[in-house]
Amino acid sequence: MPVLAGLDLLHVPAGLAALDAVCKEATVRVLLAGDIDPGRFLLIFAGDLASVEAALHKAIAASADGPGLAAGDALLESLLLPQAHERLHDALRGNFADSQTVLRDEHALGALHAHTPLLLLAALDRALKVADVALLRLRLASELAGQGHAVLAGEQSDVEAAILAAQSGLPAGVTLEARLIARPAHEVIAAARQRPVGSRSLRPLDP
Repeated sequence: MPVLAGLDLLHVPAGLAALDAVCKEATVRVLLAGDIDPGRFLLIFAGDLASVEAALHKAIAASADGPGLAAGDALLESLLLPQAHERLHDALRGNFADSQTVLRDEHALGALHAHTPLLLLAALDRALKVADVALLRLRLASELAGQGHAVLAGEQSDVEAAILAAQSGLPAGVTLEARLIARPAHEVIAAARQRPVGSRSLRPLDP
C-alpha cells in the first residue's frame, strides 16, 4: 500500500523549493502541487516508505533554505501516512465513488470540514479504515480559504463510525466539523457530487 505525505507551506517560493527537492530526492509520485488560499502552497506525494520519508525530510529542509530562515519557518503543517487507505489514494487521483451505484435509499451521508487540507486527509484516512464507506467528494484548499471538505456515504451505522473515527485523535484545541445526513434528499446527493471548476483548480480534484 503506497505511503502518502504532504506539506502545507507558507508561501509559493518555499513550495516550489520543496517540490524540487521531492522530485530530485527519491522516486515518488507527486499527486498535487500548487498554490492555495491565502497564498500558501500545498504539496502531496506518494511512494514507498523509504522514498517518501527521504523526500519529506529534504523538502522541509529545502523550504527553509533562504536568508534568515531556520528549518521549519515556512512549514505550516506536514503529514505522513505510512499505510494510507487505497480509497484516499483513488480520490487524490480524481477517482471517486459513483453515488448512483453506492447509495441506496436507506443510506446516509457524512459531511466533514477541516480548517487545513492535511488535517482533513488524516481524518479521512482514519474514517476509511474503520468503516465500509465510499468517498463521494474531496476538495482541498483551492478557493476554499485554505480549508478542505469531504463527503462519505454508506450504511448509517458505518457513516456514524467513520465520523467518530475522523474526529478522534485530533490535536488539542482542533475541531473537525461533521454532520450525519440520514436518507439524504436527491438534491443533497446532487450537491455532494459536484465537481466545482475554479479559476485555480488543483487537478485532478477539481477537473
